[in-house]
Amino acid sequence: MITILPAAPAEKEALFQPEADDVLVMRDGGQALGWVAVQAGRADLRLLALTVCPEEEAERRFCADSLLRAAASYAANQGAYRLCCRLSQWEAFLQSEGFQREGEEYVLPTSSIVKICKD
Repeated sequence: MITILPAAPAEKEALFQPEADDVLVMRDGGQALGWVAVQAGRADLRLLALTVCPEEEAERRFCADSLLRAAASYAANQGAYRLCCRLSQWEAFLQSEGFQREGEEYVLPTSSIVKICKD
């Protein structure tokens, strides 16, 4: 079963992400498939790092997309209305997901990924 959950403090340190508010780790059973480090601002959620482990392109895309969606959900729970990052190595992926370049950053409204339902 695939899960995406916040890393324990020791694991967060092991991933060298001390400035991150949280590190969301994707696992299939006990095997780590990737992680995204996030930092919440007042209106933005900054993606500090995105790492995926699978070698095969379709699996890499699946993992990256799943982690991006988990980060967007995290952002919505924090009250952030947009995602932003400077992950230029992920430019093609980010643009395919709808991110727009604004100066040196890539930005995407959280509402593009997460729909808020009111009861």
